[in-house]
Amino acid sequence: MASLKNVRPDAFVTLLVDCLTDKGFISELERIKKYVNEYIVVPVEESVPAIARSRYIKTSMRKYVEGDFLYVDADTVWNAPVDVADFTQDVMGVLDGHCLLTEHPLKKGIEEEFKKVNCNPGVEKYVNGGVLFSRDSEVSRTFFDLWHKKWLETSTSGYFIDMPSLNCAIKQIGDAFALLPDTYNVQISRSWEYFFDAKIIHFFTGWQSDYFESPYLFQKKDFWNEIKENGLNESILKIISKPLTAFERTLGVYGNSEKEFRDTALFGFIADLYRCRKEKGTFYFLEKLVQFISLHWLSK
Repeated sequence: MASLKNVRPDAFVTLLVDCLTDKGFISELERIKKYVNEYIVVPVEESVPAIARSRYIKTSMRKYVEGDFLYVDADTVWNAPVDVADFTQDVMGVLDGHCLLTEHPLKKGIEEEFKKVNCNPGVEKYVNGGVLFSRDSEVSRTFFDLWHKKWLETSTSGYFIDMPSLNCAIKQIGDAFALLPDTYNVQISRSWEYFFDAKIIHFFTGWQSDYFESPYLFQKKDFWNEIKENGLNESILKIISKPLTAFERTLGVYGNSEKEFRDTALFGFIADLYRCRKEKGTFYFLEKLVQFISLHWLSK
């Protein structure tokens, strides 16, 4: 929200919060409210697990918000204002991974999610739920009713993901859905193709569980820990104001062939050893062994 206000100070921000969060995080919410024009508390039953509350609200938000709106996930940062002329249909979004499902690098994992929730949308164009436009129309209301109903159904599996149900609802409304330009949801853990023209950068906080920290500051735990402790201080606001330059000073770039290597079990095994390394542990023993072999055998 702070980054949005930076690129569009007059933007009207609506924040939806479940009733339990509203009562339990008063001090944190007070810091957030200064960026909010409209604060709406959504009734959610106590039986809904904490991990599911945001999805409960997300799939039903059309009931609580008046007018056209652009929904944006929290793990995003704004780089440029939107162009209203891009919003041409009742419901709009961006492809997950910026590609067709058949070309998606995580296709197997996505299909496993379909099995877990017993919901295969049967679509070629699999849409990401991070940024969605909704027109205040009967079609859009029908879409959200379909999405929420399907999400409640898939949630009985114990998995509360919302994208399979999202894409089921999109398929049902047909031509009333259209794709937004990819720059509205630049998913940098999937592709960097649209990064430098981005309006909204979707950095995925889930990246933090990877083997090594990302060089992009918005994906670093230290960055978020500083915000939790000190709020949006001057140094953080400076980073937010220039999201295209928010990188470590020393930065490497790797292509598809190196990514394939990094996705292997062997790389993961070595990465685990490195991450948990001790001065005289297994990693250093193997490192010395490989150095010896390289020097006395491979060099010949």
